[in-house]
Parts: sequence; C-alpha cells; structure tokens
Amino acid sequence: MRIFRRSTAALALSLLAGGAGAAELRIGLSVMPTTADPHFHADAGNFTLHRHLYESLLQWSGDGRLLPLLAESWAPLPSGDGWELRIDPAARFSDGTAVTAEDASASLRRAATIANSPARYTPFLVGLQRVEVVSPQVLRVFTHGPGPLLPNGLTTIMIVPARIAATAQPGDFNPGGPAAIGSGPYRLTEYRQGQGAVLERAAGWWGRAPLPWSEIRLRILPHDAARVAALLAGDVDLIENVPLRDGPRLAATEGLHVARQDGTRIMFLAMSRQAAADNPLRDRRVRRALSLAVNRAALAQQVMDGAAEPAGQLMPPGRASHDPALAPPAMDRAAARRLLAEAGLGDGLRLTLTGTGNRFPNDTRLLQAVAQMWRQAGIEAEVEVLPPAAFFPRLSAGRFSVALSGWLTGPGEPNSFLNAFLATRDAGRGMGALNGTGYGDPRLDALLTQALATADTPRRQGLWRQAARLAFHEDVAMVPLLHVASLWAMRGGIRYAPRMDSLTLAMDAAQAAE
Repeated sequence: MRIFRRSTAALALSLLAGGAGAAELRIGLSVMPTTADPHFHADAGNFTLHRHLYESLLQWSGDGRLLPLLAESWAPLPSGDGWELRIDPAARFSDGTAVTAEDASASLRRAATIANSPARYTPFLVGLQRVEVVSPQVLRVFTHGPGPLLPNGLTTIMIVPARIAATAQPGDFNPGGPAAIGSGPYRLTEYRQGQGAVLERAAGWWGRAPLPWSEIRLRILPHDAARVAALLAGDVDLIENVPLRDGPRLAATEGLHVARQDGTRIMFLAMSRQAAADNPLRDRRVRRALSLAVNRAALAQQVMDGAAEPAGQLMPPGRASHDPALAPPAMDRAAARRLLAEAGLGDGLRLTLTGTGNRFPNDTRLLQAVAQMWRQAGIEAEVEVLPPAAFFPRLSAGRFSVALSGWLTGPGEPNSFLNAFLATRDAGRGMGALNGTGYGDPRLDALLTQALATADTPRRQGLWRQAARLAFHEDVAMVPLLHVASLWAMRGGIRYAPRMDSLTLAMDAAQAAE
C-alpha cells in the first residue's frame, strides 16, 4: 500500500520576501468569476477565485504533482474499490473550527448535486459511489470498482463546513454572507461580479507556507488591450493570458518580465451530430474534410504568434497519455473537396462557426482564420461570436453547428475531458455532462469505463491512447486544432511561477529580491 504524506517544502514557492511585510498584489484577470459559491459553477474563472478562499483535500503543484492539502495522506482501500483519506488535524476554517471528514463528505455531496448549476463538478467525480465518515479525521470514498483517478478529481472540490454545505445558497458566499467561511489563506472582503474582488490575508491561517501579500486585488480585464495597458500604466502588477502577439514586446520592455507554460490548453472544434435528417455533420467524411481544410501550422505561427503547436489529439507532447503516432493532420484542401463530393456536397457546404470573444487567447482571430481556410476548400462558414455567458450553455445544450472552444489540459490524465464531452450522456453515472454534440460510441464508452477502473498506470495510459485514436482520428468526433501556451507578464518587483494548470494564484507570486 502506498501512502502519500504532506511535504511542507513541496507545497509552496520559495518566497524571496520571506513572508514579511504588508504588500498588496494587484492581478489583472482575463476571465470573470461568475460566483463566490465554490460548488455552483465549474469554470476556470471561478477556480482562480475560490482557491484563494477555500481548500481541497488534495492539490496540484505548479509543476503537476499531486500533493496533500486538507488531507495529510491518502491510500487505496485494501478492497481496491476506493480510497481512505486522513484529514490534517491542524486544518482549520477561518472561524477557528477544525476541518473534519464530515465537512469533506458534505462538500462532495453538495458539489455533485447542487441545483441549477450551469456546469456541475460531476465530470471530476466520475466513478464515485458513496462517501463514508469513519471518524472526525478519516474519510473513505468508495468507487464503482477501482478508482485510481478519483484523487485527481478531489483537487477540484473545495471544502466548506458541513452546516454550510447542507443549507447554503449561492448568494450566501458573498462577502459578509453566512457561508463565507473557508480554510484558505485569504478571505473575501469585496466581490463585484464582472468587475473584480478584494481579498485580505486570513488571520491565523493554518497553512505553513509564508504569505507575502496582505491584500489581493483581482481586477477583471477581459479585453487583451486593456490588460496590457493596465500593466504598462502600473495599475496592476501581474496579468494572465498575455496576448500572444504582445509577449515578445512585453518581455523586451524594461521593468517587465514574462513567464510561459507550454501546452496548457487545447483548442478544438465541436461538431453537432444531432439527429436532423439534413445534418451533413453526421457524415464522417464531412467532419474529416473540415479537419483537412485547416492549416494548423499557420494558425500556430500566424494567428497564435508562435505560442501554440498544431494538435492532433487532446493531450500535448510530454504528457504520459500523449500518443506520438497521432500526428496533427496536414492541410489537404484537395482531399477535403474530394471528401465533400463523396458525401454529396460537391457544390459546397454552408454552416455557422460559433465561438467566444475575449474568452480564450486570440479566439476571435482564430474563428476568422478557420472560416477563411474553410472557404478556400469550398466550405462557407458564417462566423458567430458570443459572450461566454451565452456561448457555454449553448455549447452544452448542442445549439450550434460547429463550435470553437478550449479546455485546460493541466496536470493529470484526459478522463475529465473525455467523460464530459465525448462519453454518451448518462446522468446517473455523471458521464457526458457537457456533450452537446450528440456523439456517442459504445466502443469509446467501454474504453473510458475500462480506463477509469485500471489501476496499472502504463496499461491505463495505453487505454487513453486507444480512446484518442478512436475519438479524434477514426470517428473525428472532434477536431483538435492547437495546443496553446499560457503567458503571464509582471512588473519588475514580482516573479510568478507558471502553473501547468494555467491558473493564476497569488500564492505562486513572490516579491523579487532587491
């Protein structure tokens, strides 16, 4: 039995400032948090806000290692159908009460069942059967058969007191609300949806890592030019999602620094296969034509300014489940036209390409470039740009023809994406929660089910590669376009350690040595 224990040295960036002082850190965020409720909406903007205020049982380090947090250790059950986690006896909420296994159990239940959520956390908890509180410090999570990847998913569920999890409504987590109690290093003092938030260092935080920032100001700047201008003007100290074309210029600017993490996001095309008789996208030849008509190398170099690599699968190079044999398809417009003709569309194809504006790096430019490439292969695409609040519900509901979207690949394995977007919808098992395309293949479902129950890591990685070949090459269920890097820029007095999960956390920022 392998047991993992908390390592204080591995938990935090080595802060040059030594934790002293009363410094303020001003961060320009590109993605708007939609709620202060840590369980209501699984979205990257919310991940950033909530991880300052609340904590999970386990956590990812910036370089992609699974580490303890509220749980000081975790180990597989002897029966092979779950895990036992031991809560750190030192863990405390901001009101001074101890964090217990009952709090963790109630939080897991709330995250999986909360009403009216636009995107629940269930894709991260696939396989979870039940939770058992053994003692105040011992929690057992049982899975349907072996659940080797459940610890990865536990990094996404923030823990709140059980009494709050049982009754709280989303608005109760706003500053001053009865539910605004977490165990994280900061507490929320001001929250204005769409504008930003103010956080102050939590007095008596139980964690061991030094915190150099007494106050964090999160400012929402969704427009690329506005984030860059705010940094240059000194209105913020650190910005995320640096516009890719501005990265070299900012890096060469005196008094500024740029940090980069490659391959943190996959940009992909989701194609509707809803059962309309006249839907040409149900034909694999048409979906393959859409893929072959795209020049991925040009997108990576010209549209993404060299901060991306062509993609032929979900996971980027360097990850364990990446398959070197699945090369990105080379552009072949003649083959695309031939496939369309074989599908009875020799006169061309008309469709709508929908995406977001200012949600992903260069998303609007990417939409326009893909549409232009398609036109050169006889595919007429009307580009539709929607704000994120309108786009994502439409994506999960399948109300589009073709949609351009992105997903943080982050550390870990591809189970969350495959389960959410490509598994046949099964609410009882939490599968296919975001699958709005109508895609479903029993072969892929079987591979996902088998992988989720395979404890042997090399064998499981082989199953993920089989799933990738089936979904992205044989079925062309989705069209991977690019593996995109994440960039941060900061003023000279700040250093930021880039994260594999692309999140922007004040805990990973340090004051630079004089």
